Order: sequence, then structure tokens, then C-alpha cells
Amino acid sequence: MNLLIVDDEYYTVESLRIKMTEKCPQFDRIFCAYNIKHAMEYFSQYEIAVMICDIEMPGGSGLELLEQIRRLQLHTVCIFLTAYAKFDYISKAMKLSSSDYLLKPVDDEQLLPAVNKACAQYEHLKKDIQNTLYADYWKESARYLIEQFWQDMLAHTITQNREDIESELRFRKLDMTYASKTYILLMIQCNLTPLALPDKGLYEFAMKNIAREYFYREEEQAVIVRISEQIYILPLIADNRSQAQVVARCNEALTDFVPHFPYAFNFFVADRAYPMEETEIPYTALMAEVRSNVALENHVFDLASPARSENDPEKLQIPQKHWADLILQNKIDVLQTEVFNYLKRLKSSGTARRESLKSFYYSFLQLLFDTLEKKQDESVRLFHEQLSQTSPDEPYASFEKMKHWVSVTLSIYENSIVRSGESGVVAMVKEYIQNHLYDELGRDMLAASVYLNPDYLSHIFRKETGSSLTNYIIDKRIQKAKLLLAQNEMSIRDIAIACGFQNISYFSRQFKKSTGMTPREFRK
Repeated sequence: MNLLIVDDEYYTVESLRIKMTEKCPQFDRIFCAYNIKHAMEYFSQYEIAVMICDIEMPGGSGLELLEQIRRLQLHTVCIFLTAYAKFDYISKAMKLSSSDYLLKPVDDEQLLPAVNKACAQYEHLKKDIQNTLYADYWKESARYLIEQFWQDMLAHTITQNREDIESELRFRKLDMTYASKTYILLMIQCNLTPLALPDKGLYEFAMKNIAREYFYREEEQAVIVRISEQIYILPLIADNRSQAQVVARCNEALTDFVPHFPYAFNFFVADRAYPMEETEIPYTALMAEVRSNVALENHVFDLASPARSENDPEKLQIPQKHWADLILQNKIDVLQTEVFNYLKRLKSSGTARRESLKSFYYSFLQLLFDTLEKKQDESVRLFHEQLSQTSPDEPYASFEKMKHWVSVTLSIYENSIVRSGESGVVAMVKEYIQNHLYDELGRDMLAASVYLNPDYLSHIFRKETGSSLTNYIIDKRIQKAKLLLAQNEMSIRDIAIACGFQNISYFSRQFKKSTGMTPREFRK
């Protein structure tokens, strides 16, 4: 029996190896790996009975490693180690995949029983390898196959008629009875995008396992189809399960497990059960509902009983005259605060839809342009030029995107109109250059930083300063180089690199062209 230890921390691996050598004589060989690629090399050469594996590692997580060995039909029993002690439900999710989940630092009282249990589990599998092992593998593999089948169905790579569906099921060696059943589609939306957490993959892994257990019966094949980073489809067989029961189960989920996750969930339930060849109808309706919703979070959307509200988001009219006065008075901070408060009220009304935000977007743009018609100077042209370069990616897709767009738009207005037009833009570019002399500075990148077309930025920069962008950047880098050379603390090569010159010969030529001396002569 072989053991594999996988962790990117060398001393952790060595400590576990020594401990297992001394206290677990049942292992014939103990291998050590420090990343997924290294671990997979051992799996390609040896039969690994037990794996002790870290979760967060450079180059891929332990969860990804376990998925890879499962796809290879390997039955290694996995014990996960992790430093994240925040979520007690994660342990349950891990056990759904026949794995233990231990927190670092792990002591012998926790580790040794887990290892002995894993060894016993592996031995049990080996005793009945001709029957039980194959059956367990097929059950696991069947889930991947049926999930891939549904993914192809919803992506229209399988023609949605009964004959083609049955032919495809037969070809993939799946249960033919799937074609004759009706399905209630449940769509789960969980917004992982705003998270900048190292264990984002762990959250998704836990969510999928909990959802399988929560919405499917024990005797059913649990299917969760990943449509995108945020959208998952569960095709629930309608046998002994009504649409109302699915809605009720979703409402229970809002209190049972959703509060344990640090992001919002929405559940969308199709209006009724559909035969497999007609599931495109509810799928399209569900996706439309997801796209339209911009306000509600942790909510159940029942397409059989769409919510009707007496409140009308259109009643929250934009105070156009008041906001126009704030624009003319250059009270941009006050305007942004009032706009954000308006969006907050719109969201809290619970009746806002995507079209509501889209209407606000165009109304706010029109308000800005109408107010600026009274100005005819060059600064207005600059504002139009900058705004055209922002290329917003549907800012009305969510309230957060809309707030970001408003903030950027008002910042552009303030820099181009309030702060003396071109002078304000040129000052921003100069400041950016001064703070990034070490970095690669190009015309396109500088133009993007102030939302301008590169040609137009070059025009106003030369008009304002009498110098081209390229010459200005070189002059600033030479100035910094002269200061560093005078300090006599760094080598000439290091100074060149610190000032943004990657080529020492080019640095020397530009320095002599500017000062009449080589860097070495200047230092002397």
C-alpha cells in the first residue's frame, strides 16, 4: 500500500513523511510531491492507496487534483489538509466525495485515525474490486457523463427531438429512460465574481456538493450543469416532485445553507415540468429572468407565479433640474452622492429591472449633454472625446456596474471641464509619468489612463507643453538618472533599469544627447 503526500511547503511534507514512516507501517512506500504536476507523475507510475493533500497550492488546488484522479478511474482515498478554519459545512462537502478534511496544524490524534480509516476504506475497495469498485466508479463517472449530456443539450449541440436524444443517450451509454421523463428546471445563480478570496474554488466545490444533496433524492443521479461562472442548471425529474415543492425547497435553502456563504444566491424555477426535447423553452425563460433581474438577491423567482408589485420604479423620477444645477455649479461630489442615493432607493424598491437601469443610463447621459450645450469651449470637446473612449460593458447589467460607470463618468467630467480642460488632463498624464518612470510607458497606455484617443492626447500634450510625449518621458527619466548618479550609491546599469531604460547602450546615448556627457563622466 502506497501513500502520497502533496503540499507546496517543503517542511510540512517532510514532517508528515517522518511521522507516517514512524507510525504507519502499513505503507510500503511513501512518496512526496509539491504540486499537481509532480503528483500526477506518481499516479502515472504507481498505485496510490491514500493521498494526504493540501488544498491551496500554486499551479492548481488539491480539489482539482482529486477531480483529475477521479476522471482517471483511480480510487485513491484522499485526506485534505487546509489552513482555512472558517466554514464547518466545508467538512461535510468534502465527505460527500469520501474524503476527510483536517485543519492545519494537524496533531496525531486527528491525523492517525483519519489515515487508518482511509487505509481501511481502501482495503475494503480492493476486496471487492471486480464488483463494488467498478460499480462505484461507474456511478461517479455516470454523473460526469450525464452532466456533459445536459450541457450539450442546452448548448444546442444535440438536436432537441426525441429520436436524436435517444440516439445520443444510446451512444453515450446512458440510461435510455431519461428521454421519456419530464423535467423541472432549477437555475441557481451565485455571484462569485466580486470575491477576491484564495478559496473561491473551495466555495464552488462545496456549493455543488451541498446542492446535489439538497435538491436530489438519494436514489437519483444528481446533475448540476455549469453554464457560466455564476449560473448552474439542475434538471429535476418531475416524478413525485411538483413545481410547487421545488419552489418550497428553494425557500428553505435560503435559511438552511445560503447564509453560510459570503455571496448572494438567487433561485429561478421554471413554470412547470417539460419533456426533455422541450427544455429549451424553460431554459430560455430562466436566462431571460436572470438577465432582467438587477435588484433582488437571496430570492426565489417562481416563473409560475411572477411577482407583481404595486410599486413602479419609474415613479422614482430623476430630479433633472436639480442635478443640472449641480453640474453647472461644478458640485460634482454632491451630485455623485445624490446619484448613488437615487440608485440605492431604486434597488431597495425591489421592482427595478434591467430596463430600469438602462433607462437611467440614457437619461443621465442626456442630462449631461443637455447641460453642456451651454458651453462651447474646447473642454466640452475633450469631455466628449474622453467619454467615447470608456466603452462601457453594459453598465446597466447591475447596480454595481452602474455605480462604477457613474463614478468614472463624473471623474472624467471633473477633470475635463472643472479642472481647466486640457491642463487638467495634461497634469494627470505628467503625474502618471512621474510615478511610473520604471514601467514601460507608451502613448496608447497613457491615453487609456485618461480616456482619450492616442492621437488626440499627443495633440493636446504637444500644444500644452511644446514637447512630444516620447521626449517628455525621456527628459524625466534623464532627470531622475542624474539625481541617482549624483548619490553615487547604485551602479550605472541599475540606475538605467530604475529609470526605465532596459538597454544600457540606449541609456548612454540618450544621456549624452541630453547632457553632453556619458553617465560615467557625469558621475565623476
